[in-house]
Amino acid sequence: MTSAADLEGARLDVALVCMPIVAVERPSIALGQLQTALGDTGISAHSYYPSLMFLDYVGVEDFALFDLARVDDCLGDWLFTPTAFPEHRADDTHYIDRLLARNKRLAEKIGDNPHERLLRLRAMVPEFIDWTVTTVMKENPRIIGATSTFQQHVASLALLRVIRERTPEIVTMMGGANCETVMGRATHKRYPWVDYVVSGEADGLIGTLCEGILDKGRSLAAKDMPFGTLGPAHRDEGYPSVAVGDGVPRAVTADMSKIPLPDYGDYFQALSMSLNHDIIHPGLPVETARGCWWGERQHCTFCGLNGGSMKFRSKPADAVLRDFKTLADKYGFARFEAVDNIMDADFLNTVVPALEGLDYDVFYETKANLKPHEVEALGRSGIRWIQPGIENLDTRVLKLMRKGVTAWNNVRLLRSCRQYGVRVSWSILCGFPGEDDNWYAEMAEHIPALAHFQPSGFAMLRFDRYSPYFDDASEHGLNLVPSELYSYVYPHTEEELAEQVYFFEDLILGDRGRGMISSDATYGPGLESVRTRLREWHEAWKGEPPLVEQTDDGNVLTITDTRPAAVAAEHRIDGVGRAALLGALDAPPRHRLIADLKTAGYTDPDIDAALDDLKTRMLTLDIDGRVIALTLEGPHTPLPAVWRFPGGFLNTTARQRNTESSAAA
Repeated sequence: MTSAADLEGARLDVALVCMPIVAVERPSIALGQLQTALGDTGISAHSYYPSLMFLDYVGVEDFALFDLARVDDCLGDWLFTPTAFPEHRADDTHYIDRLLARNKRLAEKIGDNPHERLLRLRAMVPEFIDWTVTTVMKENPRIIGATSTFQQHVASLALLRVIRERTPEIVTMMGGANCETVMGRATHKRYPWVDYVVSGEADGLIGTLCEGILDKGRSLAAKDMPFGTLGPAHRDEGYPSVAVGDGVPRAVTADMSKIPLPDYGDYFQALSMSLNHDIIHPGLPVETARGCWWGERQHCTFCGLNGGSMKFRSKPADAVLRDFKTLADKYGFARFEAVDNIMDADFLNTVVPALEGLDYDVFYETKANLKPHEVEALGRSGIRWIQPGIENLDTRVLKLMRKGVTAWNNVRLLRSCRQYGVRVSWSILCGFPGEDDNWYAEMAEHIPALAHFQPSGFAMLRFDRYSPYFDDASEHGLNLVPSELYSYVYPHTEEELAEQVYFFEDLILGDRGRGMISSDATYGPGLESVRTRLREWHEAWKGEPPLVEQTDDGNVLTITDTRPAAVAAEHRIDGVGRAALLGALDAPPRHRLIADLKTAGYTDPDIDAALDDLKTRMLTLDIDGRVIALTLEGPHTPLPAVWRFPGGFLNTTARQRNTESSAAA
């Protein structure tokens, strides 16, 4: 045990720690912002990245397992359980059995001895924690704070517990998504080695809080703590409450112009020391807005983001552009991942045009109702990777989600993204209360015609805290309990877990929908058909992506068609068929398209025959009472490479090529 006398000389005020398991290819924007905020207050702070060093520690091959694990698999948390909760005696063999039964993709990739492999990784953790403690303690910090999002919680608890045991004088803190409201209160109540917990957005209060702690230590009075902070005094006096949400205070930074620009210097220092620095191509997280302007109007039923506060706030456009430039100049590259839940719609008229010509690579989350000219503008600006929340190709399911878009919007967006070279991340979500399996049978019939658009992922609905499904479970006929695997991680009852964790599942659904590789009897035939079509879709994109592209000489459309289900390799469309296909580029209602064609002098029989022919050739899709053209106009803009995600990427392929070249030499 280290005494106060051992901590002489110059001391760091605050050590900020990012524990595993998170992506190693980007720094923590939370720690970067807090480090800047503390520095602006005159408090010395450094950020530490054991999350990055964990890749070196376990190796690239084993680290890849965590990409296969879902957040509700709790794999990252499970690894650190013996250190965080040495008194907890869960059945590890049964945990691994249940993990592999629920996650078939992981089961197929993990190898022949999954129990041995995972238990070996777990046995390495105590030594890793020892290394982390030694590293973080080198500058004798007075406060150590750990951030926690999704699979970081138990690792952070493990670190702070060991620090408390070895150096009781050090004050400990936690914050992040896993500490929002009731989860933060549960963390503070149950783990006495965590002195302070911040519920909500800490960047606006961290300076004031740390000034108080540096002055008073654990004796800081409750009245002197910023709103949203829980401290030792609350364990004696009782916890504060509010009349909204789940009753626990949550700090919010109202003015986005005051959000500090993150300091990523310590991340890049750690990266330079990594054994795997040659395969890590980092991205720069940026934050230009918080909350969700759509969620303020109509909260999507499954969305549990924002800690229960959808209030949308965004930075002024000039500040956004200044942030991009400052970060690019400071770190010498311009790959940006906007961590916003949704792009400010006004940015289409302000930020997007101003980015043209700057040679930035940018990722944004957007709404799916983007118009073709808006997608074109995004591509020109360097925003060539988006996550638009498509989530399904059936309007009836989208209505259950309260997405505010229809299937035809989503199909048009997929076409626009392929046309203008904007890569799109999206998944078909299913398993919503009230959906009908027959809807998926209809969807499966459409999918072969979409093979030249970017393929979808696949996921069953997950029930997240703060979502309407969680808040109003009984209204949706749900009986939600904490996700099964949490019980192998935390030494808590189910009632205690219900306050502690982020992810839940319905007792009626059970294991329904836990992967798309192997058949599962709980899927209906319609959904199973969709899964089959999705596998075929991904298979078609393993080589040169399929293409349906037209050229127009003013009289005849010549269309190249390389889809696996194409009825012909080339189509030549003239007359009323050409007019109908060109008229369907913006997905007009069928009755309006017919009216326009009649105005142009075509007869009803000719129009009907032409529309039937285009549909048979899969050059158009009839959906939601609209006719949407599926062809691209040549020449289309190529997509960025799949491994060039602006938020950073691990290029293990390059490492393999270099190894093979060295061996050959």
